[in-house]
Amino acid sequence: MTETVGSALRQIRKSRGESIVEVAKATHTSPASFTKWENDQTVPSERSIRKLAEYYDTEAVDILALAYPDKYAKDKSSIDLSEYNVIRVEDLLSDKTVLTYNNDRLPQTKKDLVASFTAGLIIGSAQEEN
Repeated sequence: MTETVGSALRQIRKSRGESIVEVAKATHTSPASFTKWENDQTVPSERSIRKLAEYYDTEAVDILALAYPDKYAKDKSSIDLSEYNVIRVEDLLSDKTVLTYNNDRLPQTKKDLVASFTAGLIIGSAQEEN
């Protein structure tokens, strides 16, 4: 499962504890448009993504790369992963994945916290790289 612009926007918003209406109002966007973006029914314009990135205090290119990968995605250097146990973040946070700790299943609320924290780390590290 690949992260979409909608799931990224949802994770950022939820990690900040804001409602769609709050973000839409702050960014001069309609709540209906924002809902469509988060549900991947439509893709926000580059201008809208830049406004959201400014509001979220994050790099626009990280979100733009999800919405317009042909134009904004960074070249990924080839790394031999055959020696590693690879865990994709997308799989870790998938609805079909169960997280456990000490052989106990984590409740959905804890999994949501892990998702928000992970999204924050990824976005934060992307900002530091630029």
